[in-house]
Amino acid sequence: MLTANHVVEQEEEIQVVAGENSSKATLVGRDRATDLALLRVPGLSAPAAPRARVADLKIGQVVLAIGRPTGLKATFGTISSISSSSRGWRGSEIEHLIQTNAPLYPGFSGGPLVDVEGRVVGMNSWVFGRGDGRAIAMDVAERVAGSLLSGGRVKRPYLGIGTQPVPLPEAVRGKANQESGLLVLAVEPKSPADQAGLMQGDTLIGIDGTSTTDLDALYTSLRRLQVGSTQKVRIVRAGELKELSITVGEQSR
Repeated sequence: MLTANHVVEQEEEIQVVAGENSSKATLVGRDRATDLALLRVPGLSAPAAPRARVADLKIGQVVLAIGRPTGLKATFGTISSISSSSRGWRGSEIEHLIQTNAPLYPGFSGGPLVDVEGRVVGMNSWVFGRGDGRAIAMDVAERVAGSLLSGGRVKRPYLGIGTQPVPLPEAVRGKANQESGLLVLAVEPKSPADQAGLMQGDTLIGIDGTSTTDLDALYTSLRRLQVGSTQKVRIVRAGELKELSITVGEQSR
């Protein structure tokens, strides 16, 4: 069973109620970045609800947000936007965050956002909206649940650098075959970037054969990398192009 992590984060004993039955649940794993927690509930079973993919969703589509703060409740609205990528409240990147004008009242987190055909569009989570209604798309929720089921956590690639986009000098653009890169503002001590030899003042222009022209390009590249893999990074240092090898770490939060 999948629910919102913040709903069960402080609970030592988790009880799941279905109809007249109640059963003690055990935590399989949690992912604070996406605010999801996977529970194992012995003795309770139910057919999985039909699900809608992000590709099926449209702006203006009618949805119901369902919760059970005390008794069963629902609110009505439409899908306002669907982000391809956004930054979560803990700083991690989150794909496919759905915004809806259907109000999410206290107790709605962990409940489904449902379309008019009864398909689950996403899982409601108050922490991403802080007043606005937002839900994690089922594409993301299912992928996170699979990682939690197999390993108890989601492994996220980590380099350990702080960057900002900058234009490349005219003399470097032709060599790099791009007009911008990411200036390294900070390197965390003992991080993968530090161990690879990246330095403050370097400009990151590529990783794993993909150009890093801006932050979105870097995040896209990172999503494809496996924790523990060794990758080539291209940088500009003192006006010269260099290539370093970096072993991808795992984000701890």
